[in-house]
Parts: sequence; C-alpha cells; structure tokens
Amino acid sequence: MYQNGLTHNAVLPSQLPPASYAIDAGAKINGGIAYDGRLLFAVTFSGELLAIDPANGAVQWRSRADDVLMSSPIVANGLVFVGSGTNRQLYERKGSAAWGRPSGNHWYAFRADTGAEVWNYKTVGEAMPSAAYENGVLVFATGDNLAQALDAATGKPLWQTRLPGVPTMASAMVDNGMVFLAATRGKPEVYDIDRSHTLAIDLHTGAIRWTAPYGNGDCTPTIAQGKVFVESANDAPTGPLEATGTNDVVALDERTGRSLWRFHSAIGYFTAVGSNERAIAGTYDGGVLYQPVPALSELFAFDAASGHVLWHSHLSGPVKMSPIVADNGVYFGDTSGVFYRLDARTGNVRAAVPFDRPFTTSPPVILGRTLFVTNTEFLRALPLTTF
Repeated sequence: MYQNGLTHNAVLPSQLPPASYAIDAGAKINGGIAYDGRLLFAVTFSGELLAIDPANGAVQWRSRADDVLMSSPIVANGLVFVGSGTNRQLYERKGSAAWGRPSGNHWYAFRADTGAEVWNYKTVGEAMPSAAYENGVLVFATGDNLAQALDAATGKPLWQTRLPGVPTMASAMVDNGMVFLAATRGKPEVYDIDRSHTLAIDLHTGAIRWTAPYGNGDCTPTIAQGKVFVESANDAPTGPLEATGTNDVVALDERTGRSLWRFHSAIGYFTAVGSNERAIAGTYDGGVLYQPVPALSELFAFDAASGHVLWHSHLSGPVKMSPIVADNGVYFGDTSGVFYRLDARTGNVRAAVPFDRPFTTSPPVILGRTLFVTNTEFLRALPLTTF
C-alpha cells in the first residue's frame, strides 16, 4: 500500500551501506517511493516509471505510461502497479464532478525485473490515487467517482462501486477484509468538510459497510489501534476565498465509522506551492499520530487513543507529505525546501537542512541507515547521519 502499510511509517530493514547521491529523474516526482527488496521504484510527471539501484542511484530500466504518473508504485508478486492521470475536471453533473481527461487513463502492471508491460486496464477517470494489493486483488479509486477491484495477475475487473465523491489523491488502505477510502464531492476548488466522506468497503464484494462525514479526497486514511485517522480541510467562514481555512483531525472507529475524537485547528493559510493538497495523511508510531496540519504550517503529535495534543512544532512552510519515524526522530520536508528531524518525544527541532527546491507530496522512505526522499525532479539518498 501507500507508504508500505496501514501506519505509513515506511522504515524498512536493509543491509545496504549508507548511500549519498541525487539523481535527476527528468520530471517532477509527486508519488511516493516503493521498494521490493532489490530496487526502488519512482514515477514522474513525464509518465515514466523508473527502477533504481538504491546502492548507487543507477537507473536499471524505464517504462512509459500514457499520461502523468502520480500514484505511489505498488509492488507485489514480481509486478509493479501504477496508475496514470491528469489533474483537471472532466465534467460536473448535479454537484458531482469527475476528474481526468476525455480519452481516459489506465492502470498498468509492469514486471519488476525488466519493466515489461504485463497488462493495462482503461479507466474513465484519472487513476492517480495509489492502489492497495491484498491476496491477489488490486483495489483503487478513480476520478469518475468509482472504487474498483481487479485481479492483480491479469487486470480482469472484479467489481465497481459508486462513491459519494472523488478520492483525488487519497490512496486505498486495506485491513481486515475492508478497503478504506476518502472522497470529496463537488468542484475541485471546494474543500468544505460537508462535502467529504471516509468509507469502508468490503474488499471481496465492493459493498459499502459504512460512511462517515469526515476526511478529504487528498488525504489517505491512517489505520492503527482499531481506528481510522483522517484529516479534513475547510474553507474559513470569513477571509479571502481560497486562501484561509482550517484542518480537522478525526479518529473513527474502524468497525463502525463512529467519531471517537476530533481536533479542530485555528484558521490559517493554505498554499499551492509544490501541490494543492490541503489535507495530508498522518503517520502512526508507538501510540502517537504524527500529523501535518497544512493550514498552520505545523506538525502535531496526538495521543492516538485520546486525541490529546502531546506537542506541536511550527515550521517554515506547510508539510504536504507523511512523515516517518525512526530512532526517536520524526523526518519530513516542507514546501519551503527545509528537511527536518524533530525529537519524537518533544517536537524540538534536532536538525533542519535547507534545499533549493520544495518538498511536496512524495514522502520519505528509510532503508537501513539511508533516507530516500524526492523534491521536484530529484530523488535523493541521504545518510541518516545527515540529520
């Protein structure tokens, strides 16, 4: 799944020695990085899927899709799954908007060892949110308000379910035979919480089990402790249109969708630097939810059981990526181009390294003692000693 699992804490064991390099992918990288135990996989706005040797940054192969690739690659059973898409409105009907391009988009399966295309599946709406793989089933959402499941080996469709909105960038999560998605209905520029829902869908049948009026189509759910953690983005009741707003962080009961706790932020400013995302997936580790709050340019640490704020740290710009947690450090970059290591217990800044490009929606991955992260078109390998 997105960021390897339900908690999004993509910290993986590896015997690789610490690496240090930067490679130019030739186009912006917005999707996350995947790893199959041998190669890293990254996608670009030029429609390329790259397989990269993590030890030295050498590109092993490149494969091309029909449009922008923005989803995090998903790797399973020797295949790499990616979806293509275009971030524009396809149509609007009675308050329900679809995203994509008139000619449609595709999901692809490529061989992880060679990059050869195995199958493709045409979609009406964009296929930008990342898929999830579970026991031979690939499940995802598309810009035409659908959740869909395919046989991962063949690309054969298994089911489709109509959603109350579009999961624009909210990736599918699978747990206990259920698929969790967040969707927002209406025009793309509207971010009212009343237009957004989080849903639980049966993985095998596509039947909707519950919906909750929280979340955002750009924010992948985080799952831990029997809870589904989501973030909403809301326009402020007063102030400049499109500029000011708030974020809500909500914990839902995984079985029922019932709200367990909710945090409502103060009014702040949303930005479009790097990306338009206003609600970002948090990361769970050790009983704590580490949650970006873009409206305030802050990262919060919540007690995941109660919602109590443990600390919050003000940053130089909004964080539009999920953080990762390792060695009592919280690692992430912001859209001003600063990459941070915060103390996981206190939120104090332990390191802040400036770069000349913004960090946007592609979150970091740690393999052994190396952190891999992208900013714009560069994929960087940074030894943890950097921070």
